[in-house]
Amino acid sequence: MKSFGKIEYYWWALIGITLFNTFLGEHFESSALVSILVALTVMSKGLIVIDHFMELRQAHKYLRLMMRIYIILFPSLIILTAFF
Repeated sequence: MKSFGKIEYYWWALIGITLFNTFLGEHFESSALVSILVALTVMSKGLIVIDHFMELRQAHKYLRLMMRIYIILFPSLIILTAFF
């Protein structure tokens, strides 16, 4: 049996985060706290995908920076709307 590499562990982490978000959506009423938690987990999932699945860790710094800003900006806007 082949042992898991790093990419498989990241893949399992993404599945775990997705299941956690599903649990939050199913068991808690829609609230600001749930919106913030989901936005933060979406941000962490995006950063994992950018670095390990899109392989932007080795890409040009400008391209990686633009993708990171995108992934951080939109969940941050979701967090801001939770307070309005």
